Amino acid sequence: MRSITFLMLMLLAVLFGVVHAEKRHPDPDGCFSCHGLPDLKYIDKQGQIRSATILKADYYGSLHGSVPCKDCHRKITDYPHEEKDGLVDCSETCHVKEPSNGKAFTHKDIAKEFQASAHGKGLIKDFAAGNRFKEDKDSSLPSCRRCHVNDPYIADSQMAAFKEAFEHNDAECGTCHAGDVWRDQFSGHILRRYIGNRMNKPISNKICVDCHGNIDRMAKVEQEDPITKVKKLVSPEFVHSSESYDKTLHGRLIKDGSMHGASCIECHAPAGLHHGILRDEDPKSSVHENQLKTTCGQAGCHKGYAQNAANLGFLKSPMHGAATVALGFEAKLGELKKTKSNWYYGAMVLGALAIVFFVGSVYWWLAGDRSKLSKNNNNSVLGADKFQRIIIGTKGNKARVKEGRWDSFKRQLSEAVNRLKPKAKPQDTTASKPADDASNTKDES
Repeated sequence: MRSITFLMLMLLAVLFGVVHAEKRHPDPDGCFSCHGLPDLKYIDKQGQIRSATILKADYYGSLHGSVPCKDCHRKITDYPHEEKDGLVDCSETCHVKEPSNGKAFTHKDIAKEFQASAHGKGLIKDFAAGNRFKEDKDSSLPSCRRCHVNDPYIADSQMAAFKEAFEHNDAECGTCHAGDVWRDQFSGHILRRYIGNRMNKPISNKICVDCHGNIDRMAKVEQEDPITKVKKLVSPEFVHSSESYDKTLHGRLIKDGSMHGASCIECHAPAGLHHGILRDEDPKSSVHENQLKTTCGQAGCHKGYAQNAANLGFLKSPMHGAATVALGFEAKLGELKKTKSNWYYGAMVLGALAIVFFVGSVYWWLAGDRSKLSKNNNNSVLGADKFQRIIIGTKGNKARVKEGRWDSFKRQLSEAVNRLKPKAKPQDTTASKPADDASNTKDES
């Protein structure tokens, strides 16, 4: 009798645990009655065949797996519904409560920070499956959807570490928290304490590289001048920013699996909610030259070294330098100007001297009298005749004085052309001598 009672209690415990886990399924409105059907498709306004099927296991194991459908799709009141009624505003408030304060969760603060950033003209609302292609085609700006998709809470790249860290938990925790729902969703909150944040450096960098690594797309980006409001294409450094970053120490460290390198976000949006990316010309930008001491001096980075005034040159080292990628001279000179390095000022001085010498050389070839540099005449090219006549008192070369500079140039050019012409071969007169001798003999006779 005792054994039967014990078995009944164990069975009730297991059933309670399973039912408790199933309560996490956020479908109070029965959306999966239709969207859970396999091969549910429709044709959108662009004539594209779209799938409306949503896999339950994938959705429940995703970041939004605890969010009821109508928290995002608020205009849907009945079914079948219009496509436009499914539009989503990412800044809306959800029914899910924030664990830290017990308030309803919302992306409003993130949306506000995003709209004030360099990406701020990108979409934050009116998302639907039907306008995904149009958004990707017509806009080079990032949007909530372009950067963030409803990925599984445990990314594929972290699944191996997840299974290793929770190898024993199926036996210890799975008695109550059974099934894939718990493994894929709830355990992620615990797992991040073991293997770092879900959004680690390689994953966050990939979000940036998906756009900035597309050279063709970046070459079409236009930036508006904050003063003149004139739009112009971005610089080559901007276009190749992902490629140049990969060649820095930071990029190579992260690529090799080390977390000691600085990610894109750690430099460009280290504070707040990490969406406040600003152009480097903006004084409030974390990569503005006046903010580099703080940005590079973060804990775990170059703390102490960056604050030293003697290391100002180090702070201005270009992280997206034109010298690291195959760009032209104009781009590299623009980079030197931007960093205000000694190489830039040196290039300006040497460039000015080179121009002076070049112009002088051209003048010498056009106006100078090179015939005076003969073996028997060591006089200067410019002003030699005038020096002889006025200073020394001699007559100088009057023939050359009377000759104009343009006439002198034409004469010298003609002489040079004549020197290049092949010389005529001397005629062979030996063959004609016997005939001449014979004729002379005949005449004498």
